[in-house]
Amino acid sequence: MKANAESSIPNAKYQIPNTIGYSTWLVLLIFSIVFYRERAFFMDAGFQLFNLINEQKIQVYHYRFVTAVPQVIPFLLMKMSAPFWALAMGFSAAYLLFYFAIWHLLVRYLRCEGLGWALLSLPTLMTFDGFYHIQSEFNLGLALLLLAFGVVLRNARLDAVWQWALLLPLAATVGFSHKLSIIFTVFLWVFFLLKIKELRHWRYGLVLGVFMVATGIKSLFFTNWYEAAKQAEFAVNLEHHLPRLWAIPANTIFLERCLSYYYLLPIVLGVVSVFYLRKKEWLRLGMVWSFSLGYLLLYNIADPQAQYRFYSEVSYLPVTIFVSVPFFFDVLPGMKRSGRFANLPDVRYIIIAVLLLRLATIAWNHRTVATQFAWIEQQVARPGNRFLLQEDLAPLDTVMMTWGVPFTAMHLSALESPDSAKTLLILPDFQWFEDKMGQEDVFFSPFHKVLEKGDLNQKYYRLQAGRYELFEQ
Repeated sequence: MKANAESSIPNAKYQIPNTIGYSTWLVLLIFSIVFYRERAFFMDAGFQLFNLINEQKIQVYHYRFVTAVPQVIPFLLMKMSAPFWALAMGFSAAYLLFYFAIWHLLVRYLRCEGLGWALLSLPTLMTFDGFYHIQSEFNLGLALLLLAFGVVLRNARLDAVWQWALLLPLAATVGFSHKLSIIFTVFLWVFFLLKIKELRHWRYGLVLGVFMVATGIKSLFFTNWYEAAKQAEFAVNLEHHLPRLWAIPANTIFLERCLSYYYLLPIVLGVVSVFYLRKKEWLRLGMVWSFSLGYLLLYNIADPQAQYRFYSEVSYLPVTIFVSVPFFFDVLPGMKRSGRFANLPDVRYIIIAVLLLRLATIAWNHRTVATQFAWIEQQVARPGNRFLLQEDLAPLDTVMMTWGVPFTAMHLSALESPDSAKTLLILPDFQWFEDKMGQEDVFFSPFHKVLEKGDLNQKYYRLQAGRYELFEQ
């Protein structure tokens, strides 16, 4: 008999009907359209969209090529001269469609519903701000990592040419998406090694080797100034907090956020832990806890104050993989075999209730970004089109990170008409721009860059002539 994953992994269809998953993705897609401004104009996404439009090319930063895929839709819309609202809406929806496409491949063609549900856990289980902070190459790469393991599990012997034809580019893309992706690769690799006897052969070892080589190449030869600065900052933080790593402020902050926002994470972690304790699966229990705590500690060292909730959440979300994969591959099938949740509606109702709660929470939280947008629109509502505001006069609890404001302001104001475009720059001081204040056809970037009229795509941004004005609230 052919040794494939289907003979070793419980079919998740008896656990949760796929119609529930497809329905959830549909609601998330509707949200991505309804709240397209909050997703496409916020922070990194707003910056990326601004550059895509003005440079008229797909944006790739830090060699993280995975981000190019969801940009194809807005890029084509731009080339077709679509109105700005349609372009922005397409930008927002494209990121959601990226994840959905991988889900569909997993459950429909690779027949690995367990990994599909682990993927759906990324935007639902503990997402609060993450739905509106969409531009994360890390999470895009992790979605492809789950797809890669779906390819592996489709035929555990790994002797099919099509598998390696997919695994090699997937490994390169995941490895270049983020260095920390290797942690999740190792976790998934070990988890399925323990679970599936048919995987215990040299080809499966080669899978891990390919992903490690891709990550190593990225680390050795494709580390740019931004990532080098992050590594240096990590080293400084580590030295500062050693040996009292448990006293890092971010540890407490994360626990507090688990009570207020990420409450389902400790609940599912607790369920998985109790299940493994009862089964005396000490190795798997140790894996879940060591990978979860180890990864959280790594991130908290890198960002010891966790000052920006939306920013840190993007890096916290991947922890869901450490609990969702054991839950869908071990806990639910184990409960089924032991007689618990033997009645299908029990599982369906619980899952539906949880998803409805999470979807309602995501929709409700659009107000966090909408509040920032309302403040920006209020500032640029006055006569003029170029404004400067000193940082100490801005409400930072509303504005959050000030560097994204110039791009968000341009997007929001240009929605009405390209001629209505305005911008607002917030900095501690404007000394670097002093010799350029008299110019009337420039755009000041917070990264000490000045764009002239010819640098802006006049189809979408037609800043009328005018000088930058410094104002006080």
